[in-house]
Amino acid sequence: MGLKIDRTASKITKIIGAIIGIVLLACLIKILVWEHSYYQNKSSETRNPQQAVITELADAENPSEIEPTAEELKKHQTYTTTPRYLEIPRLKINARVKSSNVSEYVMPVPDNIFDVAWYSGSGNPGQGGNILMSGISQGATKPGAFAYLDALEKGDSISIERGDGERFEYEVKEVTIIDKEEAQNRLPIAQKRLDDKETLALISARRADENSTEFNSIIIIRATIK
Repeated sequence: MGLKIDRTASKITKIIGAIIGIVLLACLIKILVWEHSYYQNKSSETRNPQQAVITELADAENPSEIEPTAEELKKHQTYTTTPRYLEIPRLKINARVKSSNVSEYVMPVPDNIFDVAWYSGSGNPGQGGNILMSGISQGATKPGAFAYLDALEKGDSISIERGDGERFEYEVKEVTIIDKEEAQNRLPIAQKRLDDKETLALISARRADENSTEFNSIIIIRATIK
């Protein structure tokens, strides 16, 4: 009888030991998974620094005035979630969107007066952020894509087509013209969302009049997703 009890107790001890071992193994796996996820997120934070605050708009230096052909427009490609085309029906604009980076807090402009530059550190269409683009109003001899940007009014429509073909519609909410000297204080506002919605900001330098060669003001259009 004593032998049977000892064997039973031994089996129970082994079972309990196995259960404890399984629980400890599960805890160890959970800790390792959490640790991997934690350091992966930290690594991602390091790779994706905060968006640079833009305080100045670059000057266009001898941009091309060669208008893209219909075939060149059609062949233009971007990554699936990034802007491919910008369309403003009222101004009859259908422009290629080219990716660009901010350097020393200066928002670059496209190297072709008919294109639009998208700051790659800003948002992507359909992702709820703030999308920032710039364009040229006047080249050396021809008007650029944003020549009549100041003709836009509240309620006008703007659309972006992404690289995957999906389109997003925006409604103009603000049309603001500032002096060039105000850029440092006013341009950062263009990087903020309106009404807690995905926002598109279009920026361009403006001349005092058609006879002037100096750009003395900046126009900022802000539109929210429909």
